[in-house]
Amino acid sequence: MAVTFINCFLVSPEADADFLARWRKVSDYMAGQRGYLSHALHRSLGADARYRFVNVVQWSNAAEFEAAHDDGFRALVTADYPYSFVPALFEVIDTGAAAGGDGCTPAGA
Repeated sequence: MAVTFINCFLVSPEADADFLARWRKVSDYMAGQRGYLSHALHRSLGADARYRFVNVVQWSNAAEFEAAHDDGFRALVTADYPYSFVPALFEVIDTGAAAGGDGCTPAGA
């Protein structure tokens, strides 16, 4: 069963470039792991958001997600990683789409 990993990051706006450089290294590594399907990194539009970045990653299953967090991953996210984060693994229990199905077609068109 596919799972969704959501990770929320506490990053100050002035640290965007450093955070993104570090995040890309980890993301590139994880994208090469068995079971990785896709990701979407989101940045808050509001300056007052608690979490400036939220990463949403699709994995084929929980076992492959867990296996991907190996020594190579741990070498990239060391104890001195400067950004706090709140990770969690989720299962999809409901989905929806705009009427028309593609999000662009008005209902009844």
